[in-house]
Amino acid sequence: MKKTDYHNHTSLCRHARGMPWDYVKRAVELGYEEIGISDHGPLLDDFFIRMTMKEYEEVYLPALEKALAEFKDQIKIYRGLEIEYLPNQVRHYEKLLEDLDYLILGQHFLISHGKLIDVYGSLDEDHLDAYGESVVQALESGYFRILAHPDIFLFNNQHWNEKTETVARRIIETAVRTETFLEINANGFRRKKILNQDGEAVLPYPRKEFWNLVREYPGAKILIGEDNHSPEYMGDRAVRHALRFAEELNLKVRERLFDV
Repeated sequence: MKKTDYHNHTSLCRHARGMPWDYVKRAVELGYEEIGISDHGPLLDDFFIRMTMKEYEEVYLPALEKALAEFKDQIKIYRGLEIEYLPNQVRHYEKLLEDLDYLILGQHFLISHGKLIDVYGSLDEDHLDAYGESVVQALESGYFRILAHPDIFLFNNQHWNEKTETVARRIIETAVRTETFLEINANGFRRKKILNQDGEAVLPYPRKEFWNLVREYPGAKILIGEDNHSPEYMGDRAVRHALRFAEELNLKVRERLFDV
């Protein structure tokens, strides 16, 4: 049975339900030993739909403290955020880590040649290279403990080919070198399947092609992130599918994010 999870969102991100207290309460009911709350974090210019800095300071942080005070004797609680990496916001990440225990890199978009690129769209080869480079820079910054859904660049790029393999290897090798956790994201099991180049129905993520590569790197640190957007999702069928996915690929999954 899974006893930990570090990827949980709140209503402040505009597309989830519940607040930290709700997730922690549910985790206690399920017998979890550790939980991390890691909602989508604010960026300084607020150009993407996330919680604002004002909400982060006046709502999110106090809500985390409330949960800690209420449940500190029942479960270990970690404070985090999932956030994109932009090179011009380095001081911002440093400031966030003064308040928090960890950051998750969720590179849902990037800036390429001055344009905002959404990774849920179809990425051409230049955009794939730009995505890989942005992830490498982020991991090398040292600010991020987890890389969420590291295979998300395949979301609308159904074809596994030499280019996608090159990008994948670069990401995996950087994660190994920086000791960043690679996350098998359970939320992918809650999504509709897509057709790959062979006409097979596959998950948009996690993608077996990517994780088969991860197996080639014994130093890779892997965990399962539930990526819950409602407390009721905790430990659900998608999470069980993610555990089975790791088992079938013979991937060694770690339970805990922090060494005790």
